[in-house]
Amino acid sequence: MKPAGKLSLRFVSYFTIFYLLIISGFIISLVFFAIFINGHVGDNIHIMTSSEIKNDAVVEKGDSIKIADYLVKRAKENAGQLYLFDQSMDIVDYTGDSCEPCEMTDNEIIALKRPGMHTWEIPNYYLLFLPTSPVQPLFEEVYQSWKDKGEISSELLQRLQDQQASVEIYNEQWDRVGVIGEGYEKLHKPQLLEEQYDIFEHEELTQSAALEDGSTLVVRMPNPSYKPFEEPFYKAMVLFASIFFGGHFILLIGVIFLSISISRQFVRPLVYVISRIERLTQFDYSEVRDKNIHHRKTGKLKRKFKLFQPVDESLNNLSIRLSSNERQIKHAEQLREEWITGLSHDLKTPLSSIFGYSTMLASEDYEWTKEEMRIFANTMQEKATYMDALIQDLTYTYQLKNKAIQLEKVLLPLNVWLPQFVDEQVSVKVYGNVILEADDLLLKRILDNLITNAKKYTPVGTKVSVEAQNIGKGVMLTIADQGPGIPQEELDNLFERYYRGTNTTDDTTGTGLGLAITKQLIDLHDGTISVRSGAEGTVFDLKFNCK
Repeated sequence: MKPAGKLSLRFVSYFTIFYLLIISGFIISLVFFAIFINGHVGDNIHIMTSSEIKNDAVVEKGDSIKIADYLVKRAKENAGQLYLFDQSMDIVDYTGDSCEPCEMTDNEIIALKRPGMHTWEIPNYYLLFLPTSPVQPLFEEVYQSWKDKGEISSELLQRLQDQQASVEIYNEQWDRVGVIGEGYEKLHKPQLLEEQYDIFEHEELTQSAALEDGSTLVVRMPNPSYKPFEEPFYKAMVLFASIFFGGHFILLIGVIFLSISISRQFVRPLVYVISRIERLTQFDYSEVRDKNIHHRKTGKLKRKFKLFQPVDESLNNLSIRLSSNERQIKHAEQLREEWITGLSHDLKTPLSSIFGYSTMLASEDYEWTKEEMRIFANTMQEKATYMDALIQDLTYTYQLKNKAIQLEKVLLPLNVWLPQFVDEQVSVKVYGNVILEADDLLLKRILDNLITNAKKYTPVGTKVSVEAQNIGKGVMLTIADQGPGIPQEELDNLFERYYRGTNTTDDTTGTGLGLAITKQLIDLHDGTISVRSGAEGTVFDLKFNCK
């Protein structure tokens, strides 16, 4: 994937994660809210409808018919019992330990009216809910004991204490005149009128009855099923708000750190890139390492900045390329200055000669003889010929540099082709059947340049040796002389264009471009040339690859 695509993908992933965290925080808050409400608020059995329970109220296993477990649990929470009737008014199943309607006739069950009683019609069956207030059996014992004895037995008093219940007596003016057991706030008479079937909304359960003397006996106890909605709802809302806003606060902190991270991962590398570009505009191509971005030992980008690796590599390659171009430009300028200096020097001498002799011939103060004029003309012609050769060689080097010279390669059997260079100063030897694919004219110019140059410095009585042989998949030509050798300083610059060594200073016929042209022609043939020189002479090795 391209860097732009990676960058876009990373930003999209950041904002997607941020969005998912917001949604997740909201969902988590709702889940905690629901769990808290469910755990602290009762499920009122009276608000269930037949349509809600008709499909799963009854569990049938073979011949066994049972009330569903969740309804059994809900009946217990609502302090009552469920009874399952079939269409014949037979009780099929019931919850709890006792079955009150089992002792009743059908008419008695139909005539049964009790606060909090509820019925549901479901397919093939009917459900009946009868509340069984925990205070009812205790009240009946207390009322009977008080009616019979005018007091409460110690055993019953212990049971009142165990259930944190109290017995209170109110006179006709509704003044509380007696309290047995747990102490509660005084009741107001209208409170006895409250319906008791909404079991979860009453903090305590009460049961009362009038006595013969006009007073009222009231039994009160804590409601074990008390689960008011308002208080848990408010607490749940506080929990929801705490989790929601707390989560968003944590998310805000995370966003701040994420912003810092994005700044480090994207802004810092961009600043680094801009600084690199500014350094390049100042022609500073040195390698730069930011300890916050690069590893100190390896110099490579740290893992979290890998996205910018192509940019860093491009800048490094650009720096190397610009540095190389600058060196080449400086080298070219140096060569140009050397060329201009050398060319000016070599053109100035023959031009001076031509100008001097032409001035002498044009002078009217002296009558020159025909022999003198002939000598002057020959000298001027020689200098003009040298200048023409220099210009031609110079033009030829530029043609070679710009690859304007095209090769016309042919197969040359060197055992037949090389003997053309044999004379009294040159010997040729070919080892085996050596065939070289090369341009005939250009190869001849290469050997002419090298052999001519070797002849100049070969002592009298010695010969220049030219040899050819096959080496692996190539051909090697060797030109060796027995001259005084070439100094190391000159060897280093021997193939430079327009370089003239010390052993050519007194030679006025050479242009100083022969060996440079030779090297270019060999390069054009995809060959190589090397030179070895010492007190015993100089050896040029030419190697050509064969396909």
